[in-house]
Amino acid sequence: MNRQLASRILLQSSWQGALRRSFALSSSCRRFCTNVENHQRHSSTHHPNNKSHPISSSSPITSAATRYRPVSFYRLTPLSKERVEQLRKQIFDQLTTWGVVGRIYLAPEQGISGINCQIAAPIHMLPMVRQFFDGLDMGQIEYTEGLEDLDTPCFRKLRVMIKKNLVAIKDVLPANEIEIQKEQHLDPEEWHRQLSEKGSDAILVDMRNHYEYDIGRFDHAIKMDVDTFREGLDELERMMLARPDKEVYMYCTGGIRCTATSSYFANKGIGKNLKMLKGGITAYGQYIRQNPKEQSLFRGKNFTFDDRRGERVTHDVLARCFQCGAPCDVLHNCANTQCHLLFVQCDVCRTRMNKTCSDLCRQVLEGKRTWNMEYDYHRQIRPSLLCNE
Repeated sequence: MNRQLASRILLQSSWQGALRRSFALSSSCRRFCTNVENHQRHSSTHHPNNKSHPISSSSPITSAATRYRPVSFYRLTPLSKERVEQLRKQIFDQLTTWGVVGRIYLAPEQGISGINCQIAAPIHMLPMVRQFFDGLDMGQIEYTEGLEDLDTPCFRKLRVMIKKNLVAIKDVLPANEIEIQKEQHLDPEEWHRQLSEKGSDAILVDMRNHYEYDIGRFDHAIKMDVDTFREGLDELERMMLARPDKEVYMYCTGGIRCTATSSYFANKGIGKNLKMLKGGITAYGQYIRQNPKEQSLFRGKNFTFDDRRGERVTHDVLARCFQCGAPCDVLHNCANTQCHLLFVQCDVCRTRMNKTCSDLCRQVLEGKRTWNMEYDYHRQIRPSLLCNE
């Protein structure tokens, strides 16, 4: 009798456990389907036939445990208009299925043609992402990974855009001829060796924007205090013509601006002594991480064109808050969207100024004043022209 009772209790317990597991599985399936439906409902995708807009999508649904790795690369290669349109859709469709977000530029062969890519990919998807791009028949691609993996992606969505030119300059060599300038490209190890030997005697030029220079730079680098890339080229040309026999070293974030610069001067028959950092600051940061015994010649942050606004290479803080002067290297956009100035602002001033760059913008944000200023590109990138108005 006791054995029969025990058997019935055991059978009942097993049946209840199976029922609970079945209910949990059913609930999990319902939650998954609901999440997929919500994602599909809220995703925004521009049709590729509408050439005036990029193809874009909102952030994908991913597991809470998913970690992302920033990856960047560029490749200068001739691409027809038809091939660019094809790549635009092919890249967008494939990366979307893998939960990749970022910003990708494509340009046809009438200008500096090719691809410039900055993405954040789920780490477990990286081998497939690399294999996909390697299979697009654009030549050998050299990838540069970010210094830190991320819990959340540094881009909010995936955008694939077509531009007339990957870099905003004219009169350059065709894309299929640019790669012949290989001897001018120094890998991070050789760059570090040569600059360490030359020290302050090296003519070292930062080809980035002034706000990028302010938060991080190589020791002894010359600041190109200009407002456009073309103005920087003119300044560099004057510098080289004044010292034609001197070697000039230049660097940028990931290398594409320097590659275009090298092509521009090669097309003019000058710049034979111009050298550049292959892979830019991003690649140099990786070199320093992999060789901790080496003293970094770059200090501070490497500015990034994503939600991070910078990737720290060393702990040095080189910039100061534009409003109070406290040491700070955190860049923000002004909360007044009609201004949207990018500037350095400390936490204290960010609270005091309600996340704005000036009293004018704070009062506009609070509805106390009206924004009557016409757009001025130079003012929008020069905090000193706005922060005290």
